[in-house]
Amino acid sequence: MKRIIPIAFLAALAAIAWHVGGMIPAHTMTLFFGFLFGAFVGIPAMLIIATRAQTVRHDHYVHTPTETPREPQKQPVQLTAKPTRYIVIANRPALPTVAQSKLEVKR
Repeated sequence: MKRIIPIAFLAALAAIAWHVGGMIPAHTMTLFFGFLFGAFVGIPAMLIIATRAQTVRHDHYVHTPTETPREPQKQPVQLTAKPTRYIVIANRPALPTVAQSKLEVKR
């Protein structure tokens, strides 16, 4: 008798679930089970995240950077510049044709 009552209760619950499951659309059941399993996965994940924050180790130390030996900076070198020379020719026909076109300036 002790086993008959739980089995009957379970059978009645299964019959009610079967009847309700037949009335509810399949998309709704999919959404429900997705939400249910998502909550089952989310609760342990949130507990892991909540307990992990307590185990964070804080090390406080002073770090002094070490200087590596460097090569001394070189002084700038002055380059000798060649003087720019301009040759003025007063007679334009004496210049070659290529030089004439380079010297013409439009106003």
